[in-house]
Amino acid sequence: MHMKTLQHFDSNQQNFRKALTEIIFREQSLRQRLMYLREISPNAYLSAGVVRNLIWSVLHEQNYDVIHSEIDVVFFDPRENDQHISHEITRKLSQQFPENTWDVVNQAYVHTWYKLENGQPILPYSSLYDALATWPETATAIAVRLLDNNELEIIAPFGLRDLFELKLRWNDRLVSHDVFMQRVRSKRFLQRWSQLQLIDE
Repeated sequence: MHMKTLQHFDSNQQNFRKALTEIIFREQSLRQRLMYLREISPNAYLSAGVVRNLIWSVLHEQNYDVIHSEIDVVFFDPRENDQHISHEITRKLSQQFPENTWDVVNQAYVHTWYKLENGQPILPYSSLYDALATWPETATAIAVRLLDNNELEIIAPFGLRDLFELKLRWNDRLVSHDVFMQRVRSKRFLQRWSQLQLIDE
């Protein structure tokens, strides 16, 4: 799929989900990582930049180097010690795929180390869905995992429309607009993907 076919794409969530699944499964290196993650931690998801960057690169007809990228992994487990389980997943992923940089976070514990810009602590998240719903851009708030039946489970609190319609939209639930714009500049979103639309509402 690329920009020409996107113009004729039926923009409903079911079709977006089918397109996301097709693109991810076509990317063999990403599917390998999903399969291994299912083996070592079935409740963990690949998320954020690796999904967003892959889709935006495909829609711009660019190659995206999954093998050498940083990959975020998220899960939600309030019953386990955060450091131990996160470190163990990181160790196994790094051993299996040393070319990647792995960032593994138990979202059930984020409130213990993250503060709002005014210094106030954030409230504990109730679920992984709740955690993703606070992420700075709507198109970044996506997580995927491979189920036992080899189907792709997708968590996307804001849906997939912004991702596929190339809209860079601020989510104001947690970070300020200034922080969002700092991310836009530091990650060079608009330079890397020229057809992105910055939605400034």
